[in-house]
Amino acid sequence: MDILMSDIKDRRQALGWSRGELAKRSDTDPRVMQLLELGLSHDDEAAVRVEQTLSNAERATGLDGPPN
Repeated sequence: MDILMSDIKDRRQALGWSRGELAKRSDTDPRVMQLLELGLSHDDEAAVRVEQTLSNAERATGLDGPPN
């Protein structure tokens, strides 16, 4: 998985979303969402859903997306 979990929190905050909001929008259990942000989850399916949700929202709002 090439998603940088440490960036999830920064990206969701840039969108003005709470952890619960991102969990809801990505159909991810809030506890898994917390573990993803901490880099402690190995749930690749949830990570992909979160990445897709963030990317779609960033495109829709004109934000740059994850750092390179």
